[in-house]
Amino acid sequence: MNGVSHIIGGITAAAVLGIHSPAPLAIVVVASLLPDIDRPNSLLGRFIPLLPSILEKVPGKRTVTHSLLLGAGLWFILHAMSPSWAVAFAVGYGSHLLLDLFTGYVALLWPIPIKFGVPLFGIPPIAIEVAAIACWGAWVATGGYLLFLNMLHA
Repeated sequence: MNGVSHIIGGITAAAVLGIHSPAPLAIVVVASLLPDIDRPNSLLGRFIPLLPSILEKVPGKRTVTHSLLLGAGLWFILHAMSPSWAVAFAVGYGSHLLLDLFTGYVALLWPIPIKFGVPLFGIPPIAIEVAAIACWGAWVATGGYLLFLNMLHA
């Protein structure tokens, strides 16, 4: 999936779970992009020199950066700083991993070399991504954005 799809997934999960403050939403957005840091052409990878290229070549795509081990480690660090930041991180990072399970295979248990995926009856990954963006567009077009406005003014 591309970065925009992951941001949409993360923000949607945050809205459903009641995360609506600016700082936690920013954490959700960054966390929803973080696993793709293993790709130099990813939304986040474009702004970080060298690291994405190394991660893509050495452990490989959708390995360490898509693992529960890395997610748990970062969650513990954030939890020590702020439990609400840790929750926001878990929502963004978790939404990314969940979405990637439907569009390919992910090494959730890295360094164990087993990859997990949920193929959807031969539906190509691009169709899933287009459907997700279409659903988001319909949600916005039918006034779903008002949910955010109401929460901000509450």
